[in-house]
Amino acid sequence: MLRLTFAVACAVVVAIAFGPAVSESRQPGAIAAGEDSPWPRTNALRPNLRTLRREVAKLEWQVESMEQSAENAEDWITCIRYVPVNEQGDRDRQSGYLYDDRDGTGVGFMDGLAVDRRRRAGKEDYLFMHFRGNGCRSDSPQPGGTAEPASVRRRPSPRQELRMLERQARRLSARSQRLETISERFDEWESCVSWVPVTELGDPDQMFGYLFGQLGGPAGFRTGLHIDRSDWDDPDYMFLALVGGDRPGRTCQDEPGEAVD
Repeated sequence: MLRLTFAVACAVVVAIAFGPAVSESRQPGAIAAGEDSPWPRTNALRPNLRTLRREVAKLEWQVESMEQSAENAEDWITCIRYVPVNEQGDRDRQSGYLYDDRDGTGVGFMDGLAVDRRRRAGKEDYLFMHFRGNGCRSDSPQPGGTAEPASVRRRPSPRQELRMLERQARRLSARSQRLETISERFDEWESCVSWVPVTELGDPDQMFGYLFGQLGGPAGFRTGLHIDRSDWDDPDYMFLALVGGDRPGRTCQDEPGEAVD
């Protein structure tokens, strides 16, 4: 959606920048599409200049709003720290952590998730996302701060104002191209992100769950997280993560927002 908005903004900027210049040979209403055209049905320069001024100001506000959103998105991404997480144990419970449901079936094996920094970078099962605290964000630009100031000494002539508005439109076009680049970078990152279904196993009151203890001492029970692939219940959590070898800049195996199998 953002990319389409950028393209439309650029197209409108070009139409606005050159519309009055050709108004002597054509009706502005014939250039603009649709019955909702903002252009007056006259070849007079001043009414067209008023419309041009209003449309450029509107585009200025839209581009500045999008710049603020783009800056916020980039700041948001810089706040992410990736945590390497691996799935330990066998899904068929032939190996893994010791687990006891305390239901009479006895102690068996259960898979679980663990932070694992020993595995070579790029070989992790998952890179979970951790948002850092304060200090990773910068101030975002506020709309209304980059418009060309009006002259306070004397009003420019219509031809001078037209040149000023054309320069402003060209700057808006350049800024929209920068926004397009930022949008493409975000799309590249977002296309590699997957939803990972995770459920907490065990009892928070430590009455059953994963066995945990110290060497030579009695083992107690702790809760733990594991990938939830069951079809009969919803997972406790949905984590955003880079799965397997998915990394921005590569071909990713999962569609954006798609859960792991």
